[in-house]
Parts: sequence; structure tokens; C-alpha cells
Amino acid sequence: MSSISVTRDPKGNTGLSALDITEITYMEFEQSLYRIMVHTKDEVFYTVGTLKYWATTLKSSGYNFVLADRNTLINVKNIIQLDKTFHVAYFGENRKGIEQKCFLSEKGYKEVVKDVKISQPNIAFIELPLW
Repeated sequence: MSSISVTRDPKGNTGLSALDITEITYMEFEQSLYRIMVHTKDEVFYTVGTLKYWATTLKSSGYNFVLADRNTLINVKNIIQLDKTFHVAYFGENRKGIEQKCFLSEKGYKEVVKDVKISQPNIAFIELPLW
């Protein structure tokens, strides 16, 4: 198990925790906090650095993360469904029954789809019908 160091609060008052990389659904830069929010299915953690740094580091370590837009890095392995119409990646329900999702830019969606077709061909694609 590989992990990254994160905190449970933006200021680090709770100290460091180790987070298993495979549990990460996506990471997003939050400008108001000047921190990266690390999302798992059930929790949000915080770390520092840039998304480009994390994208390079995680990819170099053998993990399948794609820059979904300029502020979001997505873990392709945890996607269970993609919305073609609205460019949304779904990760499934958390313990509270809330569907976790992440919006993608058009370019990011194309990158994720390209990667998904190779690494996870059984992901469901949904789209609204054309009226």
C-alpha cells in the first residue's frame, strides 16, 4: 500500500495522516484555502503542492490519474460511470447514500474517456436522449 501525507483540516491542526492512494477519487485545488482537497468516497482531506506536481508524481508511481480540468485531478481507477452529456465522472455512493461525482472540462472528459477505454472498458457511459 502506498500512501500520501494529508491532514483532516486545512490548517493542519489535526496533524498528519497517511491516506492510501487507491482510496482517492479525485483531488482539487481550492483557491480560497490555497490547499489541495483530496476526496475519497467518504471523506475530504487536505495537502499542499500543485496539481501538476501530484499528477506527475502519481503517474510516475504507476497510478492512473488524469487532469480532468485545470483544478481537478481524477483517479480513473475509481470511476464507475461517465456522463457523456454533462461530462461528469461518478464514483458511487458513500456511506451516507450520497452519489459522489466530479465535473470535467471538455478536454478533460476526452482524456478520461481515452484512458478509460484502454484501462477500464466496462465503465458505463450514460447520456441524455436527444429530443
